Amino acid sequence: MKKAAIATAITTLVSGSAFAAEVYNSDGNSLSIGGRAEFRGDFQGTSGGDKIDGTMQNNSRVRINVGGETQISNGFSGIAFYEAEQKVKSSGSNDKNDNFEQRYMWAGLSSDAGAVTFGRQDAATVQISQMTDTVTSHSGIQKTFIQAGDEQINNAIAYSGYFMDALSVKASFLLAEEENENGWALSGIYTLPMGLGLGLGYAANDNPGANAQDSTQVIGGVNYRLDGLYVGVGYTQGDGSKKFAGDNKFNSVEAVAQYRFESNFEAVLGYQKGEIDPDGLDKYSVSDYVEFTGVYYFNSTLRTYATYKLNNLKADSSQRTEDAENSLRLALRYDF
Repeated sequence: MKKAAIATAITTLVSGSAFAAEVYNSDGNSLSIGGRAEFRGDFQGTSGGDKIDGTMQNNSRVRINVGGETQISNGFSGIAFYEAEQKVKSSGSNDKNDNFEQRYMWAGLSSDAGAVTFGRQDAATVQISQMTDTVTSHSGIQKTFIQAGDEQINNAIAYSGYFMDALSVKASFLLAEEENENGWALSGIYTLPMGLGLGLGYAANDNPGANAQDSTQVIGGVNYRLDGLYVGVGYTQGDGSKKFAGDNKFNSVEAVAQYRFESNFEAVLGYQKGEIDPDGLDKYSVSDYVEFTGVYYFNSTLRTYATYKLNNLKADSSQRTEDAENSLRLALRYDF
């Protein structure tokens, strides 16, 4: 296992782009810069299912990341990564957004045995949820149920290793600043030579307060890749979702199928349904939709896509005051 491969895999995972450009390399020190600029316009309904009173809600964003590596000795190096995101203000006013949101900020050590990183980063189970988090617009709810299984968590220590050219292992520890909020997570994905991947993960963290149960989560995923075809299915369940203040159970299923044609057009079909079952209250849905996406790649860095989301959330089954709206998203994305 090569330390450079580990560092590259981590950077690609958190940035969502494999096109970071090396801008400096001297005396064992290297620096890379990457990111994306993405126009995203929503019509009819927002991604959350609310009605758009006007013509379009603008959800455009830009991400910028910087990654560094310094060689300490043969097979041993220091690594660091930072990424920030700025979104356009989606309100009816023409106000500009002056704020950048911090997404990742970590530093660590990398060797042939793996990488250990410290800072704001993904929990170990996020690699399982990302087996289905490929839909262009709205996927990814499985990684947001509990704190210790979420992406971009503060006070995290993480280990990442890749073995036998097939097994990806991750472990993370949440060292919370507040009392009784520590957590941990562990996951692994084994990919068979035929292209079939099998993933399993577990996360747990304490919850403070007399009316809050401790959180636990089991998550599993299966994916398959063959030429232009990719299929992924994920399922998670557990106790103590942060989406509900009291004691509760939760579950979610997510599936995606996509095929990229030789014409550089990609068709994507996604499905997701997530439920919360509060103690003493009726079960309700937090997500329930089918999504159709068409993507055209002009080249390796520029793409355009259109997504239509059929939102099945009803007023009587999702703690909403009215049925959720369907949504059409048109977008243009440039990776650098």
